[in-house]
Parts: sequence; structure tokens; C-alpha cells
Amino acid sequence: MKLIAVDAGHGMNTAGKRTPMFSDGTIMKENEFNRATADYLVKALNRNGFKTILTAPDILDTPLQKRVQRANDAKADAFICIHANAYGDDWNNANGIESWIYEKSNQNTIHFAEDIQKELIAFTNRKNRGIKKSSDLYVLRTTNMMAVLVECGFLTNLEEATLLRSEKYRKECAEGICKGICKYYNMPYKLEQQDDNTEKKELYCCEKRYQNVNQLPYGKEVIQMLIDKGILKGNEKGDLDLTLDMVRLFMILDRIDAFEKIK
Repeated sequence: MKLIAVDAGHGMNTAGKRTPMFSDGTIMKENEFNRATADYLVKALNRNGFKTILTAPDILDTPLQKRVQRANDAKADAFICIHANAYGDDWNNANGIESWIYEKSNQNTIHFAEDIQKELIAFTNRKNRGIKKSSDLYVLRTTNMMAVLVECGFLTNLEEATLLRSEKYRKECAEGICKGICKYYNMPYKLEQQDDNTEKKELYCCEKRYQNVNQLPYGKEVIQMLIDKGILKGNEKGDLDLTLDMVRLFMILDRIDAFEKIK
């Protein structure tokens, strides 16, 4: 049975690792996303037949040396470090998901990262920023096993920051990483069992629906464009009845210019 070391990047007290302020006056610390997603990943990996170890189980920022030591001492087969990205300190348009590996990684690590990155994009439908190599990221350079650091979206992008603080998106990231790991080890990926009383049903089957553009947390421009073109009209009351999955689909179609020829 393969042992996967799961590392939740930073800590709740790490300076500067947070979103800009949301319109409601709140912020989200990066570790809030990292820790929740790491917990979801552990559950997904255990469900799929992997053993796991958390390298930073405490809420405070665990030193990098201690994280690496825990993975190395446990003789883990692979190391996955979960982060959220940032560009500057204010809201901006930088977006997407990328994975990092050590610049001297062997082909096994490269393939491992590729499988994880591919499934992360498939599960989240975010921009694919690809695989990047680093010469100095400590957790990638000093671990004795395949090691990948994933950046699951930008804290400084309002759309992605909104996703990063949602439990649904955190689960999607965890399941995408898990499926990528399963793919690398040629193991069948097992979905979470759906039950009427599970949180999964609440998140995926009973999603919140948005009745007008102003209620949407993101994708407002695309939806307004579809309304202006007469593609979306709503019901007799004008209610759009949109789920976020529907909004994401429309955004993907817009990115490939699917609506360009419609006047």
C-alpha cells in the first residue's frame, strides 16, 4: 500500500498569506484553504486504498524542515503540498492552476505532476498554467520521494478567491489531486459514495440557484452577455435559476468563442 505525505502549506499565523478584503469586510487566510483541502485529500486517498501522513497537522506554521523530516522518516512514496497562489497584494486578473516540481526531478516525478495537474484542471475547469520547475523550493528539493506542490488558484483574483473559500471547490481540488495520484499508480479511482444524508448530496445535488446576475459570485459579464443576446431569458418572472456549474459551463463556452457568431 502506497504512503502519500500530504502537506498543507503555511499556517494560520503566516504573515501575508491571505486574500485582499472582500466586499463584506472579511478576508481568507491561505491556510484555511490549504488545511481544508488537505483534509479532504486524506479522506479521498484513504477511500482509494492509500495510506497517508499529514506533515503539518498543527494549525500553527510548521517549519519546512519538520515537514520534510516527517515525510522522509515515514519513507513516504510521494509528497503533495497544497497551496493557493497570489500576484501582488490587490485584486487583479492573474488566474489558473499550476504545479511545481524540483528542477532536477526524474521522469517519474514529471509524470506524477502531469497526472495531478491534468486531473486538477478536469475537476475544476480552471486555466491550466502547466508544470513549472523550481531550483529552491525547500519541500521539493529536500524530500526523498516524488514531490509536487500545487497552486490551486489565486488569492488575489476575486473569482478564484471566492472559489477557494467554498467547500465545494476545496473538495473538487482534493478529488482532482486524488484521481491524478490514482492515475499515476494505475489504481481505479473510486468516487465518494453518495447517500441522502451526506454532505456530498448537499453540495452536488442541492446546489444554490441564482435568479439574477447581481447574485452571482462570478461570471456576471458572461451571463449578462447571454441575456443581451437573448440566449438566456429566464422564466415568466425573469428568474434565471442558474447553478454555479451552469455558470462555469457558460464561461468555458465563452472562452472558446462558442457564442461569437450569435448576434
